[in-house]
Amino acid sequence: VMKRVFAALLLLPAVASAQFTYDPQTGNSYVTTPSYGGGARVRGYNLGTGSNWNTTGQPNGDMRGMDADGNTWRYNNSSGSYMNSNGTICTGKGVFRNCY
Repeated sequence: VMKRVFAALLLLPAVASAQFTYDPQTGNSYVTTPSYGGGARVRGYNLGTGSNWNTTGQPNGDMRGMDADGNTWRYNNSSGSYMNSNGTICTGKGVFRNCY
């Protein structure tokens, strides 16, 4: 029981500082919750289409998440590599970026 209480207390500051954003042009809504130790989690959804997605970002710029089609993906900020479970792979950055 004590472990659960301690874990809940660690999450309180992040939950308390969650921010809600709505984009009227797209109908998308976002809930951004800072992560303990840096970074953030963004959950997006669109009530009109029923779609939802999420992204977790780390302080170093690495990201991972799930797109609106249910595909999981990862992005490595150092290398610029991106991999999606739908088979999409991208490497490099800027003009050197290639996706296939």
